Amino acid sequence: MGWTKAAVASLMAIAMMGCSYAEKLVYRVDINQGNYIEEKAVDALKFGMTKEQVKFLLGPPMLVESGYPNTWYFVQWQQPGHEAPTQKDLVLSFDNNNQLMNMDGDFEPGEQFFEAVQ
Repeated sequence: MGWTKAAVASLMAIAMMGCSYAEKLVYRVDINQGNYIEEKAVDALKFGMTKEQVKFLLGPPMLVESGYPNTWYFVQWQQPGHEAPTQKDLVLSFDNNNQLMNMDGDFEPGEQFFEAVQ
């Protein structure tokens, strides 16, 4: 009777390990939420751009707080298949004349950020 318990336990262990490997064989769709932030669009941002120009480059922001309309939040959340999710944030600040003054978050300003807007 001892060998039957060992055989059942080993079969259970193999079956449980097989489920974890079989999960990797099942296709999982990539999940993308929020803004799609392209690095080249962020590099094209320049100090002094208007809100309309920024919206043309990046699209509408994910969040504009009602008490702070001059701060725009762009959030990109992705979970590719079986991998861990990643999130990238971009926060843009405008002055009272609707001109871009600062950018913060996971993206660095481009080399031409402080060049004159034409």
